[in-house]
Amino acid sequence: MRILIFLLMIVWANPFFAQEKTAEEKPLPNMLHVNFAYGFQLPGADLADRFGTNSNMNVGTQYMVGKFIFGAEGELFFSDNIKEDVLAFMRTDDLAIIGNEREYTNVLLGERGWYVGALGGAIIPVFPNAKRSGIRFTLGVGFMQHKISIRDQAGEVTQLMGEYKKGYDRLTNGLAIKEFIGYHYFSKNRLINVFAGFEFTQGFTKSRRSFNYDTMMRDDSNRLDLLQGIRIGWTLPFFYDADDKFYY
Repeated sequence: MRILIFLLMIVWANPFFAQEKTAEEKPLPNMLHVNFAYGFQLPGADLADRFGTNSNMNVGTQYMVGKFIFGAEGELFFSDNIKEDVLAFMRTDDLAIIGNEREYTNVLLGERGWYVGALGGAIIPVFPNAKRSGIRFTLGVGFMQHKISIRDQAGEVTQLMGEYKKGYDRLTNGLAIKEFIGYHYFSKNRLINVFAGFEFTQGFTKSRRSFNYDTMMRDDSNRLDLLQGIRIGWTLPFFYDADDKFYY
């Protein structure tokens, strides 16, 4: 025991070790960064009854204080994978739609939605020589909206013109919560700053249309719209320390 205490005293008193400890405990400079990301998601709960898989583009601005992250983000999500055919009543036996000129016309359905919200979290270093990089986890709260996009390319269906289209688009929105966990890497050359991980979104939404023309009913039900998938992105950092040194 005396030998162990003696060795610890030597290590503590040694200038080399003292300097290394001071360097390790030096606080990281605050940093503002912008994230650009792509995601691929699977729907769940009520959202899975209406749409299939989607892609989305995300842009976020975050301020990093030490290991902690605070900021905001917004994203657009979209898909042509539609499960709820709101125009089924218009279709012929061969699933075509006849326009005003009594000819087949091309009407496309798609998913269009967006999310905007605030987030907070942290990046926990994994390796001792990489103080900026590490496990990234964030929790966000915001607003989600989605609808069925109806595109009558030739403008030949009266029922889908102007305000009539809103009776079929299933506009839905409400509060949403989002979680992300993955790995965020910052390089010394300031160029290869990337992240990847898993993202989960829970939307507590309702229909915002007073009446659905195809069902001849009003939808007042509370919905649970889930999204889960992967996200990869690139980070553009802006702030460094006074000596313009980038720490990671």
